[in-house]
Amino acid sequence: MAPQELLERALASFAGSYDISRDAQILDRRAEALCQLRAMNSKYMLKKKWVVWEANAFEHCVFVTAKTLTADVVRDWFDFLTKEAEAELVHPGAKYPPEGHMYTYLTTVFLCDTMEPEAAKAVRRLRFSKNYLFTFRGWASGRALAAETSTGRIVVNQAGKPMKKLFVRLLNPKNK
Repeated sequence: MAPQELLERALASFAGSYDISRDAQILDRRAEALCQLRAMNSKYMLKKKWVVWEANAFEHCVFVTAKTLTADVVRDWFDFLTKEAEAELVHPGAKYPPEGHMYTYLTTVFLCDTMEPEAAKAVRRLRFSKNYLFTFRGWASGRALAAETSTGRIVVNQAGKPMKKLFVRLLNPKNK
């Protein structure tokens, strides 16, 4: 299976819940796709303007394809997403996310034919966690996954473990 075919399967799987932008522009970079999820939940009394509590969750998932995945590409994209683009994606134009923000996942998915051993190590070592206003305005976490289509190998960082099951199914559709 080619990385593009896996990308198409992943986007079809995400289409029910995520807003998908192909060939997405994020600040000054282009990614194969950007999938965004917004889950809003609140409780109010009598009128919708009298909000008792809010818990809003977000995910921004960037897809990057490559023939051969290197450690430099892994670090470069993850650093870009968690350091440069984090402010624009999580709290655009403000110092903190809005009230009611619970969490945001900043996810990077690498789809490649082959993966260098150093790239796999780099994916496993990626870490990002940030609290906003002592978590009163929520938190953000960085997740990463790399899928090697030639062997079916999937590598994730600690925060990305919940995503692995989906990509195992996408790579091996017969083994549901």
